[in-house]
Amino acid sequence: MTHSPSRLVLDSTVIIALGILQRYDLVRWPVLIPEGVLAELKSELAQTTLATLKKAEKAEIMRPNAEMRKKALAILGDQEETGDSDLIATVLELEDVLSATDDRRLRSICKVLGAQVTGTLGIIVDAVQRGFLSGEEGKELLKKLDASGFRMTVALYEKALALMKKAKS
Repeated sequence: MTHSPSRLVLDSTVIIALGILQRYDLVRWPVLIPEGVLAELKSELAQTTLATLKKAEKAEIMRPNAEMRKKALAILGDQEETGDSDLIATVLELEDVLSATDDRRLRSICKVLGAQVTGTLGIIVDAVQRGFLSGEEGKELLKKLDASGFRMTVALYEKALALMKKAKS
């Protein structure tokens, strides 16, 4: 990544994964949570994660403007606003943000729109690369995610390990 964005736009998938890990400290950027994502945070774990991020003054809730929400629905081909459409609308509306989602479709759309994209594994790798976590700590977090049922291919797991190992050298 050549440019470090000023804010991280979180999707529900990443919020839930951070809750599983109980490592809210891994997020180094100020966080924007699109309003539509809030409706997807129904579990106690997700609600606790959201409350923790807000209490640490790391998270701000944002409602994208009506024009961008309409454009996002058209891009997605959806009829009703959701967390997905609000994430896309936020990316359309704001510059200098990093979109954080583990949803393959959303990642692809964000990239087509020219946005920088990461996910839960990218946040963990970033923490190792910055020296905030050791490579072993990063590996343990990957194992914890995997044990929780987090969807992760073997190739993605190995890529994350390789990036963390590269960071140590």
